[in-house]
Amino acid sequence: MNFYTQDISDGYNWKGLERAIARLMGHLGWQDITIIGGAGDKGGDVLAIRNEAGALKSWVVQSKAITGDRYIGPQAMKEAINALSFYDVNIAAVATNGDFTNTARQRQIQLENNGYTLKLWNGAFLKTLIEKMPSEPACKRNLRPYQQKIVDKVIQAYSTGIKKSFYIVATGLGKTVIAATIARQLWDNGLHKILVLCHATDLALQLEQGFWPQLSKDIPTSVFFDGLPPRNTEGISFGLYQSLYGYLPGTDPDQFDVVIVDEAHHALAHGFRKCLEHLTPKFLIGMTATPWRGDGQSLTTVFGEPLEKVSLVDGMALGYLARVDYRILCDNVDWENMPSISKKSMSIRDLNKRLFLPQRDEAVIAELQKVVKQVSNPRIAIFSPSIEHSNRFAAMLSASGIPCTALSRVDKAERRRRLLAFAAGTYQAVSAVDVMNEGIDIPDVNILVFLRATHSRRIFVQQLGRGLRLSEGKDKVIVLDFVSDIRRMAEMIEMNREGKAKGLEKEVLYLQQGFVSFSDARVESFVNMWLEDVADLSGSDDEVKLTFPEGF
Repeated sequence: MNFYTQDISDGYNWKGLERAIARLMGHLGWQDITIIGGAGDKGGDVLAIRNEAGALKSWVVQSKAITGDRYIGPQAMKEAINALSFYDVNIAAVATNGDFTNTARQRQIQLENNGYTLKLWNGAFLKTLIEKMPSEPACKRNLRPYQQKIVDKVIQAYSTGIKKSFYIVATGLGKTVIAATIARQLWDNGLHKILVLCHATDLALQLEQGFWPQLSKDIPTSVFFDGLPPRNTEGISFGLYQSLYGYLPGTDPDQFDVVIVDEAHHALAHGFRKCLEHLTPKFLIGMTATPWRGDGQSLTTVFGEPLEKVSLVDGMALGYLARVDYRILCDNVDWENMPSISKKSMSIRDLNKRLFLPQRDEAVIAELQKVVKQVSNPRIAIFSPSIEHSNRFAAMLSASGIPCTALSRVDKAERRRRLLAFAAGTYQAVSAVDVMNEGIDIPDVNILVFLRATHSRRIFVQQLGRGLRLSEGKDKVIVLDFVSDIRRMAEMIEMNREGKAKGLEKEVLYLQQGFVSFSDARVESFVNMWLEDVADLSGSDDEVKLTFPEGF
């Protein structure tokens, strides 16, 4: 048994073929693998990079699933060459579970004579390659000490008869690698039906791909969504609780040996909770990077107390996340009207409107231009308040001399093309509203710009995490926060306090000094005084009424 399952080999699972090709490439050492697929893919299903004789070569693969005695003709060659041009890569390939016509092979020769590099991978080649390749993938990751500690604790919990476990690992610190390693060890212990549940299709697809580097080739994986149920076969199945929910009456409670829940803060939603109450696996695992819920409910009611917590501040102190230089640009505080404002008790929404003057995009760009001069190879991610603003700001920033492209309201293929151009240096900046919150990995980002207020701590931490991943030549990430919301300032002061404590504990100098700075010291003093009287200002609702601290 291996991941090139019978339904893929016979051509009845075209999505599975795309993903099997991507897994094969990762297993054999290709890097930065992206699965595009679907409508509007411009002829490309898989994008990847490979080191060939010391030179990095970019690839695009078009996959073609066929059934019966059909063959792949030259039209597929045309699509692959179109994809090569659209994505601006070096090498194109067409892969199929079947075979190619003689005309297609002749067309390949013609294209190569004209300077194109085009590979043809038929089903027999794929089967032979998978059978001969090593059991363990070339991309298998060695665990960091804190990751290994969590794996050991979870496996120990299972070994001693405990039925569930829960861990919290911040964005960028590898919670998926931990889960994949746990799943692999449980598989090796004979638990061969594993279900991984989440709340969104893109996340299910990312999770499957994130598990592959830790899995041997004999462990098949599959995905389910769009109303389809998970497979009742051996393997690891990734999918949506929404799809499973409709099939609960026909699903045996003990169908799965292990159930793993990602983004566990969603597990208290009605449908998700019903799924977990119905299933009776041998072991239940919950994981999340952001455990906070707006309704205040606790995840411990489902998963128990967390075995381990690793926060963003922990990650920075341990050296596994980039250093943070967080700059709160609060020069727009209306100090002149402070005396009249301070005499009133008002809601947070009204306070933000009265306390902060509107920020002008021109002022933001001027500040960004100063910072860009201080950074080697600046790579900028901008969070905008709306799609219209994202597009307008990208155009304004480009006109100012900092090439920028917007990622919102474009299809998946076009977004990937723009991200590739960003990675290649064609653009110095990308702007978006929410597509960078989860799942897009851009480790080279060394400047984050917040122009959007979010009242969700979870979303804010996800956005901050976009700049925390380490990469070669990156010593820190500079965060420019122009958000005019007193709760954000309170959030950062609290995080700064945690950082100073961790810095003393772990003797980390920059954390001891604090990683958050205010452009106006009066604002920091103002929020600090407020925090003495308000238990959790950062989590307060818009309508919560506040009274100014004494002295303002």
